[in-house]
Amino acid sequence: MAFEFVPVQASEQEELIRFLVSAFQSDAALISFRPDVMHWKYFSEHPEWHGPRSYVVKDKRQIVGHGGVWPVRLSTPTGTFSAIHLIDWAASRSAVGAGVFLLRKMAALADVLLTVGGSPDTQAVLPKLGYKNFGELRQYARVIRPWKHFETTPEKNWKTPVKWLRNTMRAMNRAAEVPKEWQASKVERFDREPESPAGTMPNVVSSLHTGAGLNHLLNCPAATVSAYTVSQSRRARGYFLIAKIGRQARIVDLQVRDANQESWNAVCALAAQTAASDSEICEVAAASSTQAGRDGWLQAGFTARRREQIFCYDPRKVLPQGLPIDLSLVDGDQCFMSDPLSPYLL
Repeated sequence: MAFEFVPVQASEQEELIRFLVSAFQSDAALISFRPDVMHWKYFSEHPEWHGPRSYVVKDKRQIVGHGGVWPVRLSTPTGTFSAIHLIDWAASRSAVGAGVFLLRKMAALADVLLTVGGSPDTQAVLPKLGYKNFGELRQYARVIRPWKHFETTPEKNWKTPVKWLRNTMRAMNRAAEVPKEWQASKVERFDREPESPAGTMPNVVSSLHTGAGLNHLLNCPAATVSAYTVSQSRRARGYFLIAKIGRQARIVDLQVRDANQESWNAVCALAAQTAASDSEICEVAAASSTQAGRDGWLQAGFTARRREQIFCYDPRKVLPQGLPIDLSLVDGDQCFMSDPLSPYLL
């Protein structure tokens, strides 16, 4: 079987969508497969990746595998390296070896391949392909309008009233107060590089987010993404991004400069308060792969919901072994992916 590894052309988008829907046994109406979203993901101009972002494996001119590029920059104590968060990774069951062939070819495009979560089958096979574990991304949620949350839950069963009662009880607990010297200011775009946490976590591999990269995310057609700068006593301290998808608000990125745990708690509370101020929002969600972020969300009244393993394929051995990776939802398509039949975490 002679496989061919080629970039996908924009004119082939419909064929690609058909393959992915079939491979994932999914609904073509999902946000991820909307034509405008697919175009933005793979064919629109990206400020941090100038080559193709969608690759397929073909056998006799038929697509039998696909890998998507989500560019990530990783900062380590020894330097900065390019990474690809491999998204929409799929292979036809009839094409034995296509998935591994694709992986090897994609690995040549960057220093590191990154995968977060995935099906049990995927997580079982990744170590066999050379992937190693670099921590986990934990997701959190807080229901802020329980009745609207109940009304807008699409599929109800006997557990739904129990969940509504539980969420109502939790919502009655006061959210963490934001210290008065901390403020958030909405910005239309980043005209300069945002305040970053570089150098504040020496024992973590950090993903680097530039103003240009964040501005690209603000144009995502799958969600309404808003950006906020954060200040403490008028001194710039960081930023956060909120993606509104239906009635859920996701805090998809949050960075704090020179942060101790008290600062993390303050900014997590500030971001949660800002997201909850939208009267249409029923649930606020967030994620973190570091202990400081996790503690910040718990302090803000969030409930832990999901744990997703972070795997890296590092053939060049550029990542320090034993150090976790600081990732947020903007480091992959989890920042906008949504299932209309299951729009909430809680």
